[in-house]
Amino acid sequence: MEDNRNILKLCSIFLRYPEEEWYQQEETYQFIKSLKDSPPRKNLEYFWNYVTAVSWLEYCQNYVKQFDFSREHSLYLTYGVFGDKRERGLGFVKLKLEFAKAGYFIKDDELPDYFPLILEFLSEAEDEFIQKLYYIHKKAIDQLYAELKNQRSPYAYVVAAALETLDTIVASREAKTIGKG
Repeated sequence: MEDNRNILKLCSIFLRYPEEEWYQQEETYQFIKSLKDSPPRKNLEYFWNYVTAVSWLEYCQNYVKQFDFSREHSLYLTYGVFGDKRERGLGFVKLKLEFAKAGYFIKDDELPDYFPLILEFLSEAEDEFIQKLYYIHKKAIDQLYAELKNQRSPYAYVVAAALETLDTIVASREAKTIGKG
C-alpha cells in the first residue's frame, strides 16, 4: 500500500507546475526505481526519461502549452463537465465537504477539482475516501488520459500511473467488501 501512496504523491508532484526542486534530480529517479516493479512504476520511468531529455525551459514551456492553453487537457476535472457554469461552483462545495469529512481542508484559493490536489489528498486518505473520489472523477480522468495519449504527451504516462494505482486500490477495497458480505 505504501508504494501506491508514493505513486499517487509522485503523480501529484509531476502534474503540478514544474519545480526545479525535483527536476532531473537523481534522488527523484532513485525513488522511482525503489518502487515495486509494476506498470505504474514503468509509466513513471517513461515520464522520467522525458524529463531528463529536455531542458528546463523546454519542460516548462511544454507544461504550459499542454495544460494552460488547452480545454481538453484541463487539470481541473469538473471543467470538462461544467465549464464556467454555476453548477461547477456547487460541485466545488460538495467536493470541499468530502475533503473535510476526511479531515483534509482546502485553502480558499485552491480549487477542489485540481487533479494534482486530488492526487495529493488520495495519497494520504483512507481507502473509503479514495474509492468515493475515484468514482466521482473517474470519467474526467479517463478523458484526460485519452486526450493526452492521443496527442502522445509524456503526461499520459503520469495519468496512466495514477489511474492504474487507483484501479488497484479500489479493486482491493471492493474485494475486501465483497469478502465481508
